Amino acid sequence: MHVLRNMVDAVRPGGLVLDLQVIRPNPVVETRDQVLCEIDGEPLFVLADAAKAAVDAAVAAGRLLEDAHDDHDVRKHYPSGADVVDDFAEKKRQIPEDAVPRLHAVTERCIVRERCRLRRLRVGYQSRYGGVPRTLDTSKNPARLALGDRPSLPSPRAP
Repeated sequence: MHVLRNMVDAVRPGGLVLDLQVIRPNPVVETRDQVLCEIDGEPLFVLADAAKAAVDAAVAAGRLLEDAHDDHDVRKHYPSGADVVDDFAEKKRQIPEDAVPRLHAVTERCIVRERCRLRRLRVGYQSRYGGVPRTLDTSKNPARLALGDRPSLPSPRAP
């Protein structure tokens, strides 16, 4: 929570914060659309659940306002199954012991696929100044603060 507080305090009210979380289900190792095994994600989920709870508490307190979220797959590519085994050898998340020989035998490309959630959050006025949760009302006067208004997102800049 201390890291989150410092991060939120470093962003101006109405400023953007992106939060990327690992979510359930467990990651899987695949090759050619075939699932080879599931990796036990619980050691990472324990940390991710605590981080999610801290962000959720900041949202409930009005320090952060959730604009949007997107659940998506993240894929990490490996030249072979042996490379997957090597990469997870020293990690808290472990490949099941019975899957290790099977992965060592795979000589084609493998993918580790896991679910993630990207949350787009805005820093609320309350985060720095206390009091009632507020956001910057950019639709009228940028300097004016309005209760309950959601800030509009800036339009993307042309390249």
